[in-house]
Amino acid sequence: MVYIKRVELTNFKSFGNTTGIPLLPGFTVISGPNGSGKSNILDALLFCLGLASSRGMRAERLPDLVNNSHNHRGTVEASVTVTFDLSDVPASLEEEQGSAVEQNPASDPPLPPLAKGGEQAASDPPLPPLAKGGEQAASDPPLTPLAKGGEQAASDPPLPPLAKGGEPNPASDPPLPPLAKGGEPNPASDPPLPPLAKGGEQNPASDPPLPPLAKGGVQEQKSTDWSITRRLRVTQQGSYTSNYYINGESCTLTELHEQLERLRIYPEGYNVVLQGDVTSIITMNARERREIIDELAGVAAFDRKISQAKETLNTVKEGEDRYRIVEAELIAQRDRLSADRIKAEKYQKLRAELQDKELWELVLAVRQLTHQVWNLREQIEAGDRRNTDLTAQLINLNAEIASKTVELERLNARVKALGEEELLALQSNLATQEAEQRQLQRQQRELDGTIVSLNNNIKQNQLESQQQEQTLKQLVTEKETVENQLAGLISLRDEARRELTGSREEADAIASASEAWVQQQTALNRQIETLLQTIEPQRTEQAQLRERFANLSRQIDEQNQLLQSLEPQIVSKQSLALDFELLLQQSEQTIQSLTQTLAAAEQDLQIQQDTQKRLLQEQREKQRQLDKLEAQTQAQQEASGTYAAQIILQSGLKGICGLVAQLGKVEPRYQLALEIAAGARLGNLVVEDDSIAAKGIEILKQKRAGRITFLPMNKIRAGQLSSAAALRYANGYIDYAVNLIECEPRYREIFGYVFGSTVVFENLNSARQHLGQYRIVTLEGELLESSGAMTGGSVNQRSGLRFGISDTAESAEAEALKERLEEIEVILERCGEMIHSLTVKTKHLSQEVNEAKTKRREQQLQFEQLRKEIQGLISQQEGTRNLLAKNTLEFATAESRLQILERELPAQETQLTQVRQSLAELEQSQTPSEWQQIQVIIKERETVLNQREQTLRSAEGRIRDLASQQERSQEKIQESNQRLAGYQQQLIEANNQLSSVMQGVSTIGEQIGQTKAALTEVEQKLGEEKVMRDRTENEVRSHHLSKQQLEWELQKLQETQTARKEELATLQPQLQEKQAELPDPLPSVPEQVKLDELHKEIKTLQKRLQAMEPVNMLALEEYERTQNRLEELSQKLSTLEAERTELLLRIENFTTLRLRAFMESFDAVNQNFQTIFLELSEGDGFLQLDNPEDPFAGGLNLVAHPKGKPVQRLSSMSGGEKSMTALSFIFALQRYRPSPFYAFDEVDMFLDGANVERLARIIAQQSDKAQFIVVSHKGPMIKSAERVIGVTQARGAYTQVVGIKLQSPNS
Repeated sequence: MVYIKRVELTNFKSFGNTTGIPLLPGFTVISGPNGSGKSNILDALLFCLGLASSRGMRAERLPDLVNNSHNHRGTVEASVTVTFDLSDVPASLEEEQGSAVEQNPASDPPLPPLAKGGEQAASDPPLPPLAKGGEQAASDPPLTPLAKGGEQAASDPPLPPLAKGGEPNPASDPPLPPLAKGGEPNPASDPPLPPLAKGGEQNPASDPPLPPLAKGGVQEQKSTDWSITRRLRVTQQGSYTSNYYINGESCTLTELHEQLERLRIYPEGYNVVLQGDVTSIITMNARERREIIDELAGVAAFDRKISQAKETLNTVKEGEDRYRIVEAELIAQRDRLSADRIKAEKYQKLRAELQDKELWELVLAVRQLTHQVWNLREQIEAGDRRNTDLTAQLINLNAEIASKTVELERLNARVKALGEEELLALQSNLATQEAEQRQLQRQQRELDGTIVSLNNNIKQNQLESQQQEQTLKQLVTEKETVENQLAGLISLRDEARRELTGSREEADAIASASEAWVQQQTALNRQIETLLQTIEPQRTEQAQLRERFANLSRQIDEQNQLLQSLEPQIVSKQSLALDFELLLQQSEQTIQSLTQTLAAAEQDLQIQQDTQKRLLQEQREKQRQLDKLEAQTQAQQEASGTYAAQIILQSGLKGICGLVAQLGKVEPRYQLALEIAAGARLGNLVVEDDSIAAKGIEILKQKRAGRITFLPMNKIRAGQLSSAAALRYANGYIDYAVNLIECEPRYREIFGYVFGSTVVFENLNSARQHLGQYRIVTLEGELLESSGAMTGGSVNQRSGLRFGISDTAESAEAEALKERLEEIEVILERCGEMIHSLTVKTKHLSQEVNEAKTKRREQQLQFEQLRKEIQGLISQQEGTRNLLAKNTLEFATAESRLQILERELPAQETQLTQVRQSLAELEQSQTPSEWQQIQVIIKERETVLNQREQTLRSAEGRIRDLASQQERSQEKIQESNQRLAGYQQQLIEANNQLSSVMQGVSTIGEQIGQTKAALTEVEQKLGEEKVMRDRTENEVRSHHLSKQQLEWELQKLQETQTARKEELATLQPQLQEKQAELPDPLPSVPEQVKLDELHKEIKTLQKRLQAMEPVNMLALEEYERTQNRLEELSQKLSTLEAERTELLLRIENFTTLRLRAFMESFDAVNQNFQTIFLELSEGDGFLQLDNPEDPFAGGLNLVAHPKGKPVQRLSSMSGGEKSMTALSFIFALQRYRPSPFYAFDEVDMFLDGANVERLARIIAQQSDKAQFIVVSHKGPMIKSAERVIGVTQARGAYTQVVGIKLQSPNS
């Protein structure tokens, strides 16, 4: 934990010489008599940390901080050194920067939100501090810790200090400026000096400078101490200099504050709380209290951003306005040139078109004449040849026609007799029937194939079913057989057991009869059995060892091969696993990058949505205000009579000239007089004629819009003016009112009616001389009627109608509302675009994140599977190696044992043979035959019993196998039957379809046979006669057509030849004349152009050109230049509009962030206040905004409800209750953003013992998180402290630190 390790004062206030005060972490109380200098220690802290105002250290001027009681000559110096222990700097503080990060409105991401619960995130930059009294300069550093009054939790955030006595610093007492180099103050550029601390001068010789802090405020590893020194030197003349040092090296106040901010130490804030700071929280007004939250939330930073954006916006608007003016001028110029340009372009185009078409006309005329002449010559020659050919063809064709006609008549008679029409009908019917037959045959083939396939499936299925049934029958039969055999086997086994038992009983009876022989035989048998018990296991062991030896040899070979194959697999998979690890790391980085981008996009989207929501709410509110204002305006207009005029003007009725007030202009000197003279007639509506007035009256009736007087110009006639000869030389006379108005000549009658014979005089005295003779108005507005009536007085409340101005114009407030609504509409449109873009972006990013996570999960699963495979291979390799070692050992053991057995077995087998030979000799010589027989019988019956038991067990196992096979066969039979039923159903359907198709094939075949028979019969009748008839008929028809064609061609040819020769004689002279007029080179003429149409177009163009003259051809170039300038200007305006929209949106986003930051800070501090107030007073308390909808429009109130009392106003509370409330607020501010140390100066002075105990308990609870230094006289506070420092001062002496009781936190 960072804490103050030592404070050293030299000649500071009541401390003389050099006084060192060592401190430890935790809770320390400084106590002593009144006036002994306890508070001067806290002043020294403020002085050293760079407090700007000396009044914060209870001094009028900085030189007052120097103790010069024993030095009245020369220069005096005071210094304070504060040493911090940085051995346990939190990581979050190491990473923080010295000042709040300002966001770039154009490109930077939005400011980070506050952490949950109002606590600031560890990585958040410190917010700007509050100045005393809640005010903050634009360049203030981040928030400072508590300066005066009240306790503070270790984790509480710092807040600004108040001025001395609890009152805000007055505007007339700004902080003193620092001194520039050389000791002279530089008020223009240097920042304000921090306040002086207390004590004497530092000893540079005995206290060498400590190494400076590393980046982020973290000290270099060589030392954990970090010291700050401030020296104030005052000359005999009263001038002074103040210098700062960090670890002995000189630094500026800004550099010092940057280092302190990294440690969250703020001299201008509430790190040090003096006596008056507690009460100042209560006495300050609500707005000042709210400004504390403003500064805590960093509202000033947003205000600066908004101000900068508005300045940029104003610059953009000014540029846009300038461009608009230029654009309007260029548009007017372009519009003036537009008609001339269009006319010039049209004229130019028509003239070029006329010239082109005249040339085309000449070229086409020559081409046409040349082609006509050539064609005529060719046609005449070809016509002569064609005439000769046609005459010869006609003679031959006549002879051929006569011959064919006779033959045709003969053939027609024979064909009709044989029946030609019946043949055609039969052929058509046959074709239809054959097509139908082919279709049915195709269906038949398909069905045949289906039936064959189904039959095959049925047969195969039936075969399988039969095989399964046969197998099942065999299984059943075999099972029954085995079951039947089982009973017999059981009987045979039981019988063998009984026989064996009987034989053994019989052997026992025989043995008792021949005991000596039996004993000898038994001894030999036992010896044989003993040898067999030794030999047989060894033989078995030898056989097993040989088999095991072979198996082990084979296993060792296999295991060696397996190990050789596992090694490359493991290496390959481990390499693949490394690749997967890199791939997983890349995937994780990708996911983190995408997640961060998504979070930023979602935050941007939330800001835009909040801005949109706030703007929509503002839009609704502004629209309500506008509607209300328009309703009020309408009511006023209705009252003044101009509402009806507005309705008429907005109706679109033609022939409306305007209000009388709009149609005339007057000099300012005469305006009041003429408006008074016109009176209500200023609001009369001038129209072209009385029909328009009638229509207007109907509109007003329909809309119930009130009444108005119409002045139709076709009916209004002004009266004759009386002679003014008598008035010309009258004193004060000016002129007739109608002569002073400027208007178009056609409105002269209207104004004559409005003013009549009203005369204008300069003043009332001059006008009174002619009272009763004329209607007179003075320049000051007095009106004298011809009847003698006089009107005058104040003219402050005049109608909204003025000459040249009508009250139909909107008020400035309405215009401002409409302008704001239009601005909001533009911002909302841009905001909607941003929201849509960000929504699409977040959706796309979310999809990418999900895809990346899915891909990573797949990779992770693959990686885990690969790791399992590697682990399995390694385990297999290890197991194989262990097994190989075991098998190798076992192989060696078996080999050794085999060698032993091969040496021992032959001797034992020889001995066994000898014993058996002795037994055989004994049995041959002495054993009765009856004993031998019974022994043989016993052995045989034992063998039989073993065989029958084995047979019985085999039979039981066989029965179980047969039952299982029987169940499987039944399941297969059931499946086969189901498939068979399906196939049979399909076969039935296919057979039905096949029967239908075959019946159709049979029927259509019979029909085809009948049709073919009838066709054959008819064809036999016709034979070749029909063919000959048709051929002859076609030939005769063709010959007749050819004859007619030849005759027509011959006649036409003769007529054409005559006309061609005449035309050729006419065209040859014309062609020669046109060829002489052709230009060189010849112009190209479009193929689709026709000469006749060209003649008509040329005449039309000539007439149009004549009608257009004269034409200004220079307008073309001038218009093009103007249009180019307009396009360039439009591009610039578009850019400016886009910039303006972006700036407006940026301002609204900053406004949204500003409100969000404030509310988050307010909510967090409010929650802290409620919790702390409950702990301190066991009552209820909360913070209340004057205007929750717009917090910046109101203030902040502290609402307190001490236990057992009703809710009270702050002013009506007792001193202790005020202190508890103020301390709760200060602690709430501190808890929002903590600092490493806090110092309180007698903040418990108004508290009773119980409340002091609660306050001390809270400080003690928080002392493990921050260092607390408390100046107090109260016993409960002193008892709760971990250590107490005593301060005393003898009369006329310096303050001394005595009775220091230091206690380690671990003791």
